[in-house]
Amino acid sequence: MKSSDLKKFNLPDSPGVYYFLGKGKKILYVGKATSLKDRVKSYLPTGRQALHSILMTRGPLIEKMLSEAVSVDFVETDSVLEALLLEAYEIKRIQPLYNTKEKDDKSHNYVIITKEEYPRVLIERGRNLLKIENSKLKIAKRFGPFPHGSELREALKIVRKLFPFRDKCTPNQGKPCFNAQIGLCPGVCSGDINKKDYRKLIKHLELFFEGKKDKVVKSLEKEMKALAKEEKFEEADKVKKK
Repeated sequence: MKSSDLKKFNLPDSPGVYYFLGKGKKILYVGKATSLKDRVKSYLPTGRQALHSILMTRGPLIEKMLSEAVSVDFVETDSVLEALLLEAYEIKRIQPLYNTKEKDDKSHNYVIITKEEYPRVLIERGRNLLKIENSKLKIAKRFGPFPHGSELREALKIVRKLFPFRDKCTPNQGKPCFNAQIGLCPGVCSGDINKKDYRKLIKHLELFFEGKKDKVVKSLEKEMKALAKEEKFEEADKVKKK
């Protein structure tokens, strides 16, 4: 594939997920971008030193992938956060040849939701998942692999502001943990939230990580209307702000 091919793909200057396709539209590689146009362009340098440049910056594996690629497809997203989640979902679903070769899944990060009365939300490396499964702590759901660990942690910080969750604190310990004091834990520790309402938060989080944003919005709207009907206007306003 050459840099001159870029125009025919009509890539937008917006966040999303891109797919390098080989013969027969086989998906060779999946990635995410803040700007689809700029990101894909970075794979296709111009000039005499183009191949050498790719080899030096991307490595021999990506150079080989680009030699096999014949076209590019893409999906736009509303945010970089959604692009990050979609990338992980697509890598898991498709298992493109050059994504799986690029890095072992054991070194990738996963978001796990534990199987507990008040589930915890944790980030774990693939190599630790089997250890967890063999311990007393069981996994109810897992999302990933996420190739970019630092970006995943930043994304989870954003999501946590929308859907606070428990990660370390002991349920009903009688006093709020640090995260509860800054609004990142809904009060599992202090007894400020019951099991039913906490599981609603976790369900919203699961839907979000599954890329089902529309279902999250509908669920929140339904919850907001129910609270307003019960004249719990302050709680309804909190839901609306999400």
